[in-house]
Amino acid sequence: MPGISYSVHKNRLEEGYFPGFVLKDRKLLQTGEEDIHYFYCKAIDSTEEDSHWGRLSFQMNLEENMACFVYVTAKNEAYFYRENQPKKIEDFLCDEKESHDLKKKFMKMVGAKKSVNEEDILLYDQKGRYLYFFIEVIGKGKGSIGNIRVEQQGDTFMNTFPDVYREHNSFFHRYLSIFSTIYNEFEERIDALPKMLDLDTCPLHLLPVYASWMGVEIKEEFFTEEILRKLVKNIYYLNQRKGTKAAIERIIEIIFSEKPMILEKNQMADYVEASEYKEFERLYGKSNFDVTILIKKELTEIQKNQLMFLLEQYKPVRCRLHVIGLQQTGTLDSYSYLDLNAGIWEKSGAKLDEKTTMDSVMILG
Repeated sequence: MPGISYSVHKNRLEEGYFPGFVLKDRKLLQTGEEDIHYFYCKAIDSTEEDSHWGRLSFQMNLEENMACFVYVTAKNEAYFYRENQPKKIEDFLCDEKESHDLKKKFMKMVGAKKSVNEEDILLYDQKGRYLYFFIEVIGKGKGSIGNIRVEQQGDTFMNTFPDVYREHNSFFHRYLSIFSTIYNEFEERIDALPKMLDLDTCPLHLLPVYASWMGVEIKEEFFTEEILRKLVKNIYYLNQRKGTKAAIERIIEIIFSEKPMILEKNQMADYVEASEYKEFERLYGKSNFDVTILIKKELTEIQKNQLMFLLEQYKPVRCRLHVIGLQQTGTLDSYSYLDLNAGIWEKSGAKLDEKTTMDSVMILG
């Protein structure tokens, strides 16, 4: 059976100390403008004395002029004595007042293993309850460290052999660990499949793929992640009502979080006087297939393009859509004039105290 796996994600990253790095998402550290970057992790506790450790792995993306050093050691002790006073090892490593050189010197003194530019580090020579490690990235440029994982000993293939072959940290042990690692990673991917198919937890780039399975084209760059997930969740509902007013209303509600006003020209024509018909056609179109959608928000061209791209897939056949964003405030062009005593005002609440007087400009509505 595979051993226990510890993930170093948001909580452990925030508990640690990472000068020179910036925390992105929940499991990624990006390099800042400094030349040297460090990540000191709090101790990982196996809860058992003399525990055997398996491997430390992470994803590293660095420029050519950058180098990555990893210092890792396992100990049964959680404290050490400094100036005759007990001090917790993890607190010492994560203390911003302590120098980096002193911390590296300490790790060397306790026999820490040092690796250079390795993303997958075997820890078979490490034994102890607590695992301590820190990562040092040297060099200026764009880079990231993420998806850090620590595994205890869990050699799927090694455990199938008789005891005589199970010599810890032997050549045979290290050789079989390659296949155990591959097998364990396959198992983890298979176990993660339900999350990949869950619309709340799947990666963002898979949402357009799932939408295409139901015959809808969605472009990832058009919408935010929240809107994309809502859209894909509602595709079954929308497909049932394709070509109807209900589908158009639901799409706009998902994107703008409000119900639109949909005006169909063929249903309004009978209520318009003949003298106003030309103006009516100018506003709402000349064809009976014209439909005007009024949204109580001022829309940018990008938002209009996003909306029209989706509505074109759900509108009725031969229908011509016109989307209008309504501004919240009025505007005056350069040829507008105000007459004597005219004013621009907004409704607002007011309260008059005793003995308050009003001049001729104030009006009580």
